[in-house]
Amino acid sequence: MRMGRDLFVPFGVSEQHVESLMNNLLDADEKGIYTHGLHRIAPIYIRHIKQGNINPRPDFTLVKDEPNIKVVDADNGLGAVAAETAMREAIRISQERGVGVVGVRNSNHFGTAAYYSEMAAKEELIGLSFTNASPGIAPTGSSKPLLGNNPWAIACPSHLDYPISLDIANSIVARGKIRLAAAKGEPIPLGWSLTKEGKPTTDPNEALESGIILPIGDYKGYGIALMVDILTGILSGSNFADDVLSFETNGKRKCGHLFIALNIQSFMPIDEFKERIQILVKKIKAAPKLDERREILLPGEIEWTKKLNQQEGTVKVLEPFVCDMKELCQEYGVELPDYQAVE
Repeated sequence: MRMGRDLFVPFGVSEQHVESLMNNLLDADEKGIYTHGLHRIAPIYIRHIKQGNINPRPDFTLVKDEPNIKVVDADNGLGAVAAETAMREAIRISQERGVGVVGVRNSNHFGTAAYYSEMAAKEELIGLSFTNASPGIAPTGSSKPLLGNNPWAIACPSHLDYPISLDIANSIVARGKIRLAAAKGEPIPLGWSLTKEGKPTTDPNEALESGIILPIGDYKGYGIALMVDILTGILSGSNFADDVLSFETNGKRKCGHLFIALNIQSFMPIDEFKERIQILVKKIKAAPKLDERREILLPGEIEWTKKLNQQEGTVKVLEPFVCDMKELCQEYGVELPDYQAVE
């Protein structure tokens, strides 16, 4: 956390906003979701603050204020901060009125979608979070990437030590895996991408040139990505489709989010809900296995097992990240936190 303050405060980010961002990134690393963790500090957040694309001291304003529904203009601030603020408001409303819905416009990358839906689950609520993203998915039947992978997440409390938490993007693979294959000179599997002409390809360079990543479930994934864009970009009054800029582009992203919190007590007593969840989980865990060596897992179980098994006060990160952070801390005269190499 100290490193975060030392890096961001000189750029005008408040300590409170730094804490929100760092907690978000640390949560991703604790769960082994390294694509959304601390390694994004330099290539995304600091670079875009320096370029003026992220406002270090945003003025969040309410542009719509109804009893159950709010719309917030994030003023191009850090997406993680805007999203946390919005979900806290959705939680507050739902605790008072049964359901709270908050849309966010003019925001930025917000990290993992599950982070926000799990905020609601920790309060014994069901949480839903959605965001749009820069284009990578072509509408089925087209070769032009128009839609983002547009992640969404749902989390609910349970009798377990963690919530049942689904967090998915609508592309079949992350673009980072294609970049990694290109760097290694390795082919990618058929079904990941298309050429600019719309032909299947195993060449990662052709895939990166076209910018096309195929959706999960063919036309179904395209349809989900489209509807999430409607819920986030269009409904919030923010950018949508190919108007949402990529991280590589110098400009304001102005992406949109949507957060929903449902008060379980408005449907049934929370203990009854958890008892019913427990019955469902037992049925799933007792289902016949295709491979006896592999456990049948719940959504989010792998990530939460990693997080709960993490030694208190520590976080595991990949070795390349340590090298990047050494360079970053040296560049800005910041002390690198203690770390230890492990097998």
